[in-house]
Amino acid sequence: MKLHITEKAVKEAIVPAGKKHILIFDTEQTGFAVQKTGPGSMSYIILYRNEQKKQRQERLGAVGEISANAARSLARSFLAELKEKKQGVPRGRTVLAPTMDEFFYKTFLPKVKLESRSYETHASIYRNHIQAEFGQRRMNEVDGDEIVDYAGRLKEKQASGGRWAKASSRTLSDGTVKRILILVRHIFNEAIRTKSTNVTENPTHAIQLTTVRKIVGKFLSRAQLKALLKAAEASQNADLADIIKVMGATGLRRDNVLAMRWSWFDEVRATLSVPAEEDKAKKGFVLHLSSGVVDILQHRLETAGSDWVFPNPKTGRPYHSCRNAWVTARENAGLPGLRMHDLRHTYASMMLDSGSDIVDVQQALGHTQLKTTAGYLHLTEGRKRHNANAAAQTTGLFA
Repeated sequence: MKLHITEKAVKEAIVPAGKKHILIFDTEQTGFAVQKTGPGSMSYIILYRNEQKKQRQERLGAVGEISANAARSLARSFLAELKEKKQGVPRGRTVLAPTMDEFFYKTFLPKVKLESRSYETHASIYRNHIQAEFGQRRMNEVDGDEIVDYAGRLKEKQASGGRWAKASSRTLSDGTVKRILILVRHIFNEAIRTKSTNVTENPTHAIQLTTVRKIVGKFLSRAQLKALLKAAEASQNADLADIIKVMGATGLRRDNVLAMRWSWFDEVRATLSVPAEEDKAKKGFVLHLSSGVVDILQHRLETAGSDWVFPNPKTGRPYHSCRNAWVTARENAGLPGLRMHDLRHTYASMMLDSGSDIVDVQQALGHTQLKTTAGYLHLTEGRKRHNANAAAQTTGLFA
């Protein structure tokens, strides 16, 4: 079978009855194919002849793990490298480093997948903003001047396509540009640590990257929190009020609260142990709970009939997002656009406002790096400045 390989096309291809698998060859790149089995597993492969003219094949990755375009790029690079090997590398020529596509998809991304939840985010940023620029380049051939030029062009790049179609007239935000460049730096750093790549310098050092992030979202006052809780208590979702209380009084991420299991809760020590597989940083952490949160959990434990703290009564499984109930509650509370994640921001800012040390806030939020937590310091200073201005205006001295 021969067709232009896309994920959609190969998923629709049918393995005839009685056959264990089929090969689907690409019309664009010679040697590039997908092997699809009867049960439905699919892998990108490259077919080639070695120096002894014997046909061989090598697996490039599973369909769904990497995109068809990325696999095609790997196949193209593989064949080019094979051709160079057959011809022999001239004496005195610099040892070849991998192309960025080869390193990213074969080494970098598999490692990220094991260590954090940033796998899909990294893959998306690379595919949309980096691959076209550097995917086919040997990593030891990219220099600082190119990176400086690339950074300048990123700031002028339009944000368009997909869900951002309405924003097609706008350029990429400073935060997005920074995330792209940080990923490029991260890729080169990892390549340097991987000795076999022959990459010894990071060209992104030609630009300076600031890494204190800007916290975006709403930060609720005590009155707004009370209004939100009142609206939640009137919700048809009987669990919503407790979910909001736990989120607002722990700073936990929504997914951690919704997926919370009783096995995490230590009633004697009043702690919650979030396991590594449920932690965004893939490390796990222990959270000390306030008496109010402990009371909520103890009360729910008395009538618990599930492994989860907040099972959906319709399915017996954790809630996916509580979105409908959340949207209704926030609208009734006069807080349109409020995200559940804003409860985490509010908790962090209130901890700092109450005099907590930034390290305590870092541990409470489960941040692996202090610079991530440091973003809240700017917020706190801003609120203090706002309060100072409000107080000065009240005095009437500057009227």
